[in-house]
Amino acid sequence: MATGTSDFPKRQIDTYTRLAHLLHTAPPDREALLDRVYEELLTRESRAYAAGWTDALTEARRARRGGRS
Repeated sequence: MATGTSDFPKRQIDTYTRLAHLLHTAPPDREALLDRVYEELLTRESRAYAAGWTDALTEARRARRGGRS
């Protein structure tokens, strides 16, 4: 996915790699595992949401500048 926010200083781990890591290093308690997976999903969802708003604002600014010319 190409977004205008992909220039983070640290490269993000892809979802499948992160999920595999969580599953292989899972605590013996199922509830703890579900909590960790849910937390990871919320974090990624928040980042994607923020990136989408950043991209939308950038496009709106470009359109506004283009309309004034």
